[in-house]
Order: sequence, then structure tokens, then C-alpha cells
Amino acid sequence: MRQLLVVLALAAAAGCTKSQHSSENETGAEIYLLHCSSCHQPDGRGYDGVYPPLAGNPIVRLGNPEVAIDVVLRGRGSMPSFGEELTPREIAEVVTFIRGEWGNDASPVTPGQAG
Repeated sequence: MRQLLVVLALAAAAGCTKSQHSSENETGAEIYLLHCSSCHQPDGRGYDGVYPPLAGNPIVRLGNPEVAIDVVLRGRGSMPSFGEELTPREIAEVVTFIRGEWGNDASPVTPGQAG
């Protein structure tokens, strides 16, 4: 728990903002910070040529979230699969967070879509 609080404090200091999907923001943000931010950065900018940005990413912003969900579930390129590590609810929450953060304005995801 202490590590989580430290990570959240670091993310706040780095300028992370609340998602437009506030009902799932806290858990989605926590999951993102714990599992995704080391590669995609707390602010979603990624690392040029290594890990793609999620901020403004066309795949993240698609009207249909299937591709984004599939990437989280199965991985792609150097991104690992999280299908065995996260529950459908957790996947829905983190994808919802990413789709509503950093200027992204895509619809939320349900656990049924992520499972």
C-alpha cells in the first residue's frame, strides 16, 4: 500500500490529471501507474522509438475499444500480455482510464468487453 501511495504522489507531481471517466478513475489510474507507467510514463507520453505514447494515440481513441483491449490482453511487439495478470474488471478500468486521459476522449470500457 505504501508503494502505491508513493507512485500516486509521483504521478501527481508529474502532472497526471483526472480522467473524464471519474467513476473508474481511481482504480484505473492505480492500475496504470503500477503496470503501465514504467514504459508509457505517468503522463502517457511513452518513449520515442521504444514505447508508444498513449496520449493522443489513434488506437486508444478509436470509437470501438476492441483493438486497445486486445493489446492489453494479448500484448503486441515489446508490450507484454496482461490477460493472465489482470481481471476483466481491471482491464476495463485501465483501458477506460487510458481512453479518457491526456486529451483522449474515447468511451469507457465495460468488464464484459474486456473479458
